[in-house]
Amino acid sequence: MTTFKFNRIMAWLVIWIMLTGLAGCPMDRDKPPKIANLVYIPQQEPVDAGKKTAVIGTFDIIRESGDTMSINSETFDAQGKKVASESFPLSDATLKTSSTLGFGFDINTSLKGVYAFQIYIIDSKGKQSNRVDGTFAVTDLF
Repeated sequence: MTTFKFNRIMAWLVIWIMLTGLAGCPMDRDKPPKIANLVYIPQQEPVDAGKKTAVIGTFDIIRESGDTMSINSETFDAQGKKVASESFPLSDATLKTSSTLGFGFDINTSLKGVYAFQIYIIDSKGKQSNRVDGTFAVTDLF
């Protein structure tokens, strides 16, 4: 085989790979979203029977594609029992592949203890991100 013929075959192979979508690692484009840098307030409140307090915060996201997502939270009591779960649909018309998102949810402050919560997102393909953890303490009166 001549060098010219080999180079021509290689050129056609590269064109075929680009046209069929095999270039650019399509498996990389199908990765689940990632989140990091959880920041939230407050981190503790005094016990107050029958009351709730809002926990609000932000986290950073990194996505390979611009899929519609939902923000999800789960709250656990000191024994690890899930006490609340919420999901908020999110239209991604204004989202980029990386940005900062805000969240908010209520925690019941009727019972003293340390509560854990997890935040995660799900893309439109059903892929779930990693989870970021936070804690919230319901304490004796300050």
